[in-house]
Amino acid sequence: MDIRSILGRSGERRGEKFLRRLGYRLVTRNYKCPLGEIDLIFLDGTTVVFVEVKTRSSSQHADPQDAVNRDKQKRIGRCATYFLRQTQSEHRVCRFDVLAIVDSPERGCRIEHFINAFTPK
Repeated sequence: MDIRSILGRSGERRGEKFLRRLGYRLVTRNYKCPLGEIDLIFLDGTTVVFVEVKTRSSSQHADPQDAVNRDKQKRIGRCATYFLRQTQSEHRVCRFDVLAIVDSPERGCRIEHFINAFTPK
């Protein structure tokens, strides 16, 4: 496993823990389907929350959330639609959140939670 993969997995674990502390209930992690992958899927009350986690060791060049561009949003949206159909949950309210995590040895870990960060087109 390379450094980026290790950092990404660590960020997903931290993000999961962060959302659980807020009272969210985990449905699944690393959901894969023919259309892509979603890092985390939670329930916030009755709302299905699709969470993209972006982790960086520094925000010197760009903020982590900037990596969730329009193409990434479309892929996540298609995968979410697939998940909702597969679980007969099309009737449920859902949203798309982004967790931007900067985990630097010098400054520690900072998590920003962007609720309803985007609507896939």
